[in-house]
Amino acid sequence: METTGWISRVRIGAYRGSHDPSRRAIVYFHLFLLVIFLFLIHNRRVNGYERKILINNILKSEGRIQINKLAERLEVTKVTVRSDLDDLEKRGLLVRTHGGAILAENQQLVRLISKTISEREQEKAAIAQLAAEIIEPGSTILIDSGSTTHFLAREIRDMRLTVITNSILVIRDLSGSDSIELLVSGGVLRKESMALIGQISRSFFEQFHADIVFLGATSLSVEKGVSCSNIIEAETKRNMIKCGVKVCLLADSSKSGKISMAHICDWGDIDVLITDSMSAEDDTAFEQHGVKVIKP
Repeated sequence: METTGWISRVRIGAYRGSHDPSRRAIVYFHLFLLVIFLFLIHNRRVNGYERKILINNILKSEGRIQINKLAERLEVTKVTVRSDLDDLEKRGLLVRTHGGAILAENQQLVRLISKTISEREQEKAAIAQLAAEIIEPGSTILIDSGSTTHFLAREIRDMRLTVITNSILVIRDLSGSDSIELLVSGGVLRKESMALIGQISRSFFEQFHADIVFLGATSLSVEKGVSCSNIIEAETKRNMIKCGVKVCLLADSSKSGKISMAHICDWGDIDVLITDSMSAEDDTAFEQHGVKVIKP
């Protein structure tokens, strides 16, 4: 009799060895293992790590997710989904909403700091020099993440200061300085900006006061205020603002007149804006908001 497939061959082997009890037992045992294996594969559920990757991919694809639908889709409880969303939010990957979650940022618009740091270098260096001039020796300052604040860190390496920061670039710039006392926040590393953000970082900043907060941003608008591309990073920046006696925004003119997804603050929270250039019209508008504009 002609047969096809390895299962048929196993069956033929079983019949041929039917008069050998030991051989027949081995064949039946392997068939039993095969049935168990197929059962496990068919009923296998993804583990927690795989499930979170899947949730993150769904969110990237769809932009927002609802707990009820996600629980049905993944065949898990709503409690499990809520726990997964909470964990992903702590990692800075999403923002919880009522009954679901949304992306923390529009990833199509995000630009890596490794790219922006090499753009408009002369302008950023000039802004950093002006910022350094308003710092009193012996003071405590807070330096936010960003490409322009990175230039400021380079400018103050020889000053006697206490520096609070969440920026990996600022940490790298100042860690070798003998005159700088460096206080570093914890938090989730957002690699796009090399910033430590999230609940741990926000709790850290609640413990301190700074003479000046040097803030970075993606966009600034006379009408809409200061903004960036990540909601969780914006929340962290708002906690920084609360630390400062004076808040100084460092932003080159390419960011002016733009609005990003995540609102950081209005102009009432900013005391000083240091930039490389500005129109007379905007200069007057900022003065009306009570913001002192410093430029070369």
